[in-house]
Amino acid sequence: MSWWSVGPLVLVAIGLFFVPGALVAWASRVRGTALFGVAPAITVSIVAVSALLAPIVNMNWSLLPVVVVAAVIAAIAFVITARFGGSLRAPDHRFRSITWWVGAGHTLAVLAAAFLIGRRLVAAFGRPEGFSQTFDNVFHLNAIRYILDTGSGSSITVSSMTGGGFYPAAWHDLVALVASITGSEIPVSVNVVNIVIGALVWPLGCIFLAHQVLGNRVVVSVAAGILSAGFGAFPLLLLDFGVLYPNFLGNALLPVAVGLAIRAMGLANGAVESKPVAWLLLLSVLPGIALAHPSSIMALVAMSLAPLLILWTRYTLAVARRSGRSRWIMPGMILLLLIGLGMIAVLWKTIRPPEIAAFWPPVETTARAIGEVIASATIGRSVSWVVMVLAVAGLISLIRRRSHIWLVGMYLVISGLFVIVASFPFGEMRTFFTGVWYNDPPRLASLLPVVILPLAVVGAVRGWDRFVVPTFSSFPFATKSSPARSSKRPTYVVVVAGLALASLLVLGTQQANVREATSSAAGGYQLTKDSPLVSADEMSLLTRIKNEIPEDAILIGNPWNGSALAYAFTGRQVIQFHILSELRPGSEKLYTALNTAAVDPSVCPIVERLKLTYVLDFGHREVHGGDNGFRGLDNLAEAGVATLVDSEGAAKIYKLTACG
Repeated sequence: MSWWSVGPLVLVAIGLFFVPGALVAWASRVRGTALFGVAPAITVSIVAVSALLAPIVNMNWSLLPVVVVAAVIAAIAFVITARFGGSLRAPDHRFRSITWWVGAGHTLAVLAAAFLIGRRLVAAFGRPEGFSQTFDNVFHLNAIRYILDTGSGSSITVSSMTGGGFYPAAWHDLVALVASITGSEIPVSVNVVNIVIGALVWPLGCIFLAHQVLGNRVVVSVAAGILSAGFGAFPLLLLDFGVLYPNFLGNALLPVAVGLAIRAMGLANGAVESKPVAWLLLLSVLPGIALAHPSSIMALVAMSLAPLLILWTRYTLAVARRSGRSRWIMPGMILLLLIGLGMIAVLWKTIRPPEIAAFWPPVETTARAIGEVIASATIGRSVSWVVMVLAVAGLISLIRRRSHIWLVGMYLVISGLFVIVASFPFGEMRTFFTGVWYNDPPRLASLLPVVILPLAVVGAVRGWDRFVVPTFSSFPFATKSSPARSSKRPTYVVVVAGLALASLLVLGTQQANVREATSSAAGGYQLTKDSPLVSADEMSLLTRIKNEIPEDAILIGNPWNGSALAYAFTGRQVIQFHILSELRPGSEKLYTALNTAAVDPSVCPIVERLKLTYVLDFGHREVHGGDNGFRGLDNLAEAGVATLVDSEGAAKIYKLTACG
């Protein structure tokens, strides 16, 4: 299968991500570049919420509940914005004033980011049908099949596949929709959705966030778009480690959420729209982020601490000045602050997973962790020199100008959390601060680009304004007045200079840091004879199963060796859908004694009760290199329990015969 052949699938995924959210955003009077930035985040909320509501009204999971919920929310948004007025345009630019060259500049920025990130993702996935050979992917792929089979994408029901409770299923719902609409195989749908998230949703969010800091300028869009492709820590890291697909979606939406939060607080550049509308837009994206991954919501809380503290300080000083009774006002405001921090602390401890699940150890010294933050080179990657220089320059610029200090605070908070998780020893302090992320360094490393990127954009744009613009403004006819209005538009000399510098920025950011991340991710998607989860021989056998065993067949296999993925790849039911699934009653004995069915009368009643008919034998090579036993699945033909149906190398499929 070629990447060109999945082009129509990519268009379907783009439409799914942008159309529902754009409908609501347009009804909310969102215009200009902001419309494209916020639309996917609103869409994810629509999809996640409609997946929760569909089973309640007896609707199967499909595009229909998404359309209904999108239409209802758009109508509500239209009424609310008509009541409160205002609109959300990118700062400093009304929609009607965007000229063709401004639109072309913004479009070029998005296309450049999509190309740079998209080619890295394609290189990592290898083939459209490539899949991650990792532990967590057994659950992710089977959960998508489970949604398609049951017709329910609710976050309340998806994890019942494994005997669990609530599980954030927004990412799985999106992939299931693409698979059902296009009829494509699950791995292909996974890769298509991830490409759209990484190559479009993420950079558009970064551009939107950068506009909140520096205004809606083409140079801001170009810098943010190119820099969004300059981090090995995101989007590539979470498509490699884990794999953490839900966390990947949640983090990709964070730049939009941060930008909307800053606008709602009145801290953005040129924020003039109605405050109620801004707050409602922020609230509209929160369900999607929470149902993508709760840790992304907690990351947003952490990032909001500095802006909220700034607002508290401003409000406290303003009230004290107006009332003239600071000795009474200050204690009350401090008490209010302490209550707020206490509520956050309670939420922080409530949301985090059980302490037994947060077992990841520190990976480096504190000094090295601090250096990695400064160098944008987390988890042992090479230094990203261009990003580092621009981010440091942007940080210094903000501090010297005392502008957007909230961004400085945001950077310090997330950097501090990474340093704690990467270098602090096990203990209550480390678990309190980073247990939300399972004490897992890669998860926090993937958050750093959200706060480093706007700093780097500040550095790039301030450099452009200080050194490039004055230089080229001295050229004759460097700008040309527009006859329609008094503003100026650049002529070819400025455009050529901008393109040249953008090209240098591309070259400077696409170096060892992202190359190493791509290479690392690609290793996990390769299908070879020694692949850790499903080998080439095992995959060949799985592709033939559809033609060799009936659709209602139920299989058993060692879930640790990849046999559980027979469900995702073939649709045939398996006893255990995930490595850590709750075992069906009695199935423990099958794993230890199925090969004694011909002589042990207690085995066949279990087989008959579970309606077990086939055994998938992938041997004892497991995804983590261990051996969990399951000797009851060995030597079935020799024991007279089963007959061989098909084999490919060491991979075999047996039909049970001993139990009639």
